Order: sequence, then structure tokens, then C-alpha cells
Amino acid sequence: MKKYLIILAGFAAAAGILLAAAGAWFQSSQPSVAVIGGADGPTSIFIAAKVDGAAILTAGGVLIAGALAIGLILALIFRREK
Repeated sequence: MKKYLIILAGFAAAAGILLAAAGAWFQSSQPSVAVIGGADGPTSIFIAAKVDGAAILTAGGVLIAGALAIGLILALIFRREK
């Protein structure tokens, strides 16, 4: 069980780093349009404006900080058990 928690914390940290890198690398200025419809239902059109790179960087930073906090808490718990 301990190994799984450590692996999970590692994946969370990796996801945060990847989101931060994606926010820094991909700064698209083109809006996107998505059309979602079904054969028997109404059609919806969603329009998304430019996504600010700062929002993605903030989300990545929050994920990294959360992963570090979880890692520190798990490290303290595992040290107390020994």
C-alpha cells in the first residue's frame, strides 16, 4: 500500500510539471469552436476563447504544490511507523 501511495504522489507531481510545461510552451491565440450533436437530439455549439497561459501555469503550480505536500505528509507518516 505504501508503494502505491508514493507512486500516486509521483504521478501527481509529473502531471503538474507537464501542465506547467504545456502552459509555457503552447500559447495559442486561435479560438476554438466545437460542435456537439446527436442524431436524435439538439446540436450544441461551444466557443472557447484564448486560454491564458497563466491559468495553465497556475494549475500546474497548484498540482506541484499539492504533490509536494502529499509527499511530505506521507514521508512523515512512514517515518513514524518505523
